[in-house]
Amino acid sequence: MDVRKSIVIVEDDKLYGRVLDYQLNSLGYHCTLINSGHRLLEELPSLKLPDLFIFDYFLGLDEPTGLTLCRHVQSFCDVPIMVLTGNNKLETLVSCLKAGADQYIHKPCDIRELDARIIASLRKAPATNSGKMRELKLQLDKDIGLQWSDQMLRHSNGTSVKLTDKEIGLLELFVNSPERYIERDDAFQVLYGYEMQPSNRSIDVLAGKLRKKLAILDPGYIVRTMRGRGYALVKAQE
Repeated sequence: MDVRKSIVIVEDDKLYGRVLDYQLNSLGYHCTLINSGHRLLEELPSLKLPDLFIFDYFLGLDEPTGLTLCRHVQSFCDVPIMVLTGNNKLETLVSCLKAGADQYIHKPCDIRELDARIIASLRKAPATNSGKMRELKLQLDKDIGLQWSDQMLRHSNGTSVKLTDKEIGLLELFVNSPERYIERDDAFQVLYGYEMQPSNRSIDVLAGKLRKKLAILDPGYIVRTMRGRGYALVKAQE
């Protein structure tokens, strides 16, 4: 019977993934390498849960980011998560930790540091895991909250709207930011995993969609454009 600690690695760089797999196996771990975030999400309900997940943050333009994977896994089980990334932005670090990551490591990293962090994460992990869906919530105010398991943003009056992964990420950034203000460039890097080009309008489009959905629940909420800088989520005075 194999009693080694098991790790699922999600890494789109096949060479780096194989190197990581080899190094961790040589340290006594049993690794399963997956090269797509979409594939992980498809297999998660039937996957034999490992002792630890390791996600690369940026898995490609058409793939979910490590931030999205963290939320999905955390809504499903209590398995610890580590995120590897070339992005050392503070906003990304904070977002990953708030989404459920136990460790956030800037790569390339020394395998000794990675091993030490794995040991620390496993030491804090629960002894057993039921694998049942957990009720993770993001609270906008006392009346409006999001339940990650179905991605519905609900008002206590019974109104609800469904948010996409990126819209949830943007809402999280607002809720977790001082004065609910975010810079466009920082938000893009957190939600998409790479630096934004000057002509890219993805965050503007995303902010517009979130603005319309919030208005359905409470017209008092406004996603205000701070010209040339970013956005602020404000609540009109009663």
